[in-house]
Amino acid sequence: MLAMKARFRHRIYPSRPQRLMLEKTFGCTRVVYNDVIRLRQDLYQQGEKVNDTELQKRVITQAKSTVERG
Repeated sequence: MLAMKARFRHRIYPSRPQRLMLEKTFGCTRVVYNDVIRLRQDLYQQGEKVNDTELQKRVITQAKSTVERG
């Protein structure tokens, strides 16, 4: 029996406060993503191998300890 996959398209129309919150959330996400990429490149150049979970823990813990990203 073949499984059918449902595919839906949704459109949202957030209010101004919701839009600002979404922009802030996605902006924070992008900053953390860039930090992970930068750290991964630095560790690769140093010859250190770190799994994804450890890498995320390092970046998030480090970000929480800074004033501008707390």
